[in-house]
Amino acid sequence: MNSLLRLLPFEEYMLLDDHPAYPMCCFINIKLQGRFDVAVFTSALRETLSYHPLLISLVTETKKRYHWRRAETMPVVARQPLEFERSFPRSQGIDLLSEPALKITVCNTNTNPAETHLEGQTNVCFEVHHSATDAAGIVRFIEDTLCCYVQKTGFTEIQRANVEPELLIKRGHYRHSIFRTLPKQLWGIFRAWKFLMNRVVPLPPKKLVDRQKPPEEYPTILCRELTEAETQRIQQNAKQLGITLNDWFLCASFLAMKKWREQHITDKSAADKSTADKKRGNLRIAVPMNLRTAADERMPAANVVSMVFIDRKPEKIRASQTFYQGIRREMRHIKRCDLGWAFIFGLTLYRLVFGNFRKMMLPDQCWTTATVSNLGRLFADTPLPVRAGRVQIGDSLEIIGVEAVPPVRPSTAIGISVLTYADCLTINLHYDSAVLTRSDALSMLTDMLKERHT
Repeated sequence: MNSLLRLLPFEEYMLLDDHPAYPMCCFINIKLQGRFDVAVFTSALRETLSYHPLLISLVTETKKRYHWRRAETMPVVARQPLEFERSFPRSQGIDLLSEPALKITVCNTNTNPAETHLEGQTNVCFEVHHSATDAAGIVRFIEDTLCCYVQKTGFTEIQRANVEPELLIKRGHYRHSIFRTLPKQLWGIFRAWKFLMNRVVPLPPKKLVDRQKPPEEYPTILCRELTEAETQRIQQNAKQLGITLNDWFLCASFLAMKKWREQHITDKSAADKSTADKKRGNLRIAVPMNLRTAADERMPAANVVSMVFIDRKPEKIRASQTFYQGIRREMRHIKRCDLGWAFIFGLTLYRLVFGNFRKMMLPDQCWTTATVSNLGRLFADTPLPVRAGRVQIGDSLEIIGVEAVPPVRPSTAIGISVLTYADCLTINLHYDSAVLTRSDALSMLTDMLKERHT
């Protein structure tokens, strides 16, 4: 990527929705067990970044237009002691106007910076600005890096999938033309109208936090790795309800948020209750939609993603067949009509009319109550060797777990990410500490994992 690339509408939207107290950063933590060579990893990282150029780029602004510009130096691999009470190291976010989109931190109990061979558990945390890539893109980059690590150690012969950096030029040339999908997108226009008209409230109503950097404990994340038996129980519960696993977690998130609101928002009198219900508005979940096709298999880390929004009034959220099947029907309709493209087309049209998204970015306005993303089965088709479901990176080094979370913006209380690794589900909860205490977040995560009934 030698020439400047203008940011796509979605990339610019993520850039301008970045706030000092709420960085627009995603986190993914790879938990390793065994003998880890930091020097080999750093070498593999540098080689892999050469064909994932957006991750080593920063943003330059010219006449209110934003372009990607390659950084002059490679990211530094930071070292921190491993804190078992928190998987992710503390962060202050990423300023894309002055630093590259990716930060890497290696955490191990050995704090000697001169030591390159680390024993025991090592966590490698990748923090990336959402303008540069989505979750699928950063997972692809991590897999490429680990493949390069294996090749450098000579552990086994593997064939890495090719990545073509020049495809970044075409990342905005969507194969789904708005004219070809116009009949389906009429439903998207209707949903967009509802999106604009529906009132969405935070969880609970709060004033915007006035601070110029994230809190000291940022990011505030809870992760729960389920056993194989617990995973099977949830899968069976979704099957009994006649819904998909994705639908199950959407329903569970709505139910957990409603319960928390009922416990923390009380009405002084029955007369006040009607007014409080009107002010409450809709709870809204943003659901990322992966737009990749077979033609994007060689695409470097980038955003090939959109979002759809699911609204429900609190009084309509209940553990009933009507509620579960309503979520199921809406998600099936979204997929059948390709409504994930509606958000991208809407952003593109908005930027054509207004030039940029500055007028759209209102930090004190609640766009979504929560984000719920399912990353699916990680490393399902990896060229790396797998033993008992776990990816092997050396004679005595394997991935024992993966944790990942989306960002949270102002007035969005929680970001939930669900993933499957080694046949076990991991539920990750990124919460706004200005809204929820750690105890609140633990309670909400526990409520989400309860078995659902009709």
